[in-house]
Amino acid sequence: MSAYYDLLEKPDIRRTGEQQPLYAHFVAKGTIDRKEFIDRVHLFTGISRSVLEGAMAAFMDELRDCLANGWTVELGELGYFTPSLSCRRRAMEKDEVRAASVALRGLNFRLGKKFHEDLSGKMRLERRPQPAVPLSSDNLSSMERRFQLLDEYLQRNPCINRAQYARLTGRSYKQAVNDLNQFIRDGVLVRYGMGRNVVYAGKKVKSFL
Repeated sequence: MSAYYDLLEKPDIRRTGEQQPLYAHFVAKGTIDRKEFIDRVHLFTGISRSVLEGAMAAFMDELRDCLANGWTVELGELGYFTPSLSCRRRAMEKDEVRAASVALRGLNFRLGKKFHEDLSGKMRLERRPQPAVPLSSDNLSSMERRFQLLDEYLQRNPCINRAQYARLTGRSYKQAVNDLNQFIRDGVLVRYGMGRNVVYAGKKVKSFL
C-alpha cells in the first residue's frame, strides 16, 4: 500500500501576484484511533489487549508526570518530547513576567534518527488519485482493488476478521466495517460470530468484478 501526497501552491505571503512554487502535502487516509491501534498491535504481536491497554495508559501517565516535572522524555527510537510554553501577557522586560503568566502551549516532538530512516525506507509515496466522483465516496475502481486483495486472501485462508482486512487494505476501522458490510450486501461475503469473534468468509457467487 502507498501513502498519498498532493501538490499545493505556496501562499503568496508578499502579495507579489506571481505564481508561487508547489510544495508536497501529506494526505491522510483517515485516523486510526486508540482502539484500532491496539487491535493492530495485538494482531501483529499476540499480546493481549488488556496488557496493551494497561501499558499504553502507564506510558501516558509516566510521560505526563516526567514532562510536568521538567524533563525531556525519549521514547526509544521514536524520538523526544519537550514541553512548549507561552506567555499569557505581552511583555518587553523579564521583570514584567511572573510564573502565573507562563502556561503550557503544547508539546514539541523531535523525531529520532533511526525511526526516521526506517519510516522513510518503508513509506511508498504516490500522488493522490483525482477521481471523477467526490473524494468522500468510494469509486468502483478502488472497491474492485480492495475486493481483489480480499479474494486473494480468502483463497489462502478460510476467513478474515475486521482487523485483518484493515491491515490488508490500509483502511481505517470505520472504513473496513463499511467495506465488509458492502461486500455482504453484494453477496460475496458471509458474516459469522458475534462481537469481537466476528469473522467473514467468502460466498460462492458470481465474481464481484
